[in-house]
Amino acid sequence: MFIITEIGQLVQHNFPIAIFCILLFSRKYFFAHIVNNHKMKKSLKNDTASKQKTNNIEENAAECFCDDEAIAPFVGALFRAVTECDDRPVVVVCFGTTAISGDSLGPMVGSILKDRYDVPAFVYGTEEHSVNGKNMNDWMTFIRQVHGDAMFIAVDASLGASDKVGQIVLRNDGVCPAAIKGKKTRFGDVGILAVVAESSNDPLMQLMSVSPFYVQKLADKIGFMLKSVLC
Repeated sequence: MFIITEIGQLVQHNFPIAIFCILLFSRKYFFAHIVNNHKMKKSLKNDTASKQKTNNIEENAAECFCDDEAIAPFVGALFRAVTECDDRPVVVVCFGTTAISGDSLGPMVGSILKDRYDVPAFVYGTEEHSVNGKNMNDWMTFIRQVHGDAMFIAVDASLGASDKVGQIVLRNDGVCPAAIKGKKTRFGDVGILAVVAESSNDPLMQLMSVSPFYVQKLADKIGFMLKSVLC
């Protein structure tokens, strides 16, 4: 209103300058309008892409993540989609053993969730008390009996193609613990797998040759993701 009043006074006293001011103001407004429209379209495009990624995760049996910034939002979206259905309690079961460096990812995650983050969920499988190939059948039977109505999140290490090493994989059908021994039994409603090494004809040797520091880095990522969802 102030600008319009000033321009009106200019029209009365100096018509050429008034026309110049009007053109200058119109140009500034025009370009501001273009910039705002561009920002709105870019924001809408990003929101649409984000929703599309989330939908793909929920539709597919498995989805891989490499980008640190992409992990947490989509893990949260997937877990919320499951847990908000019927308010079932959450139980996290981390498979693996500290005796083999590559297979120690599960126990590391379990200890991180309990000791570092103290998540409000039952956690089985830690560095102190692991759920491994020797005792997993007994543990799975016990967990199913005690937490029959729970939503199970299973965590395990995995081998994969060379270009998949280092990726974290989410599955909506759990995990297959002790797969290297030929066992096909799946466990869990949601599975989190970390590809710690490349597949080979000797999977046990591959798991034993993985750097513990590398596994710890992946375990830290998974632990933080789960903490972000559960806390």
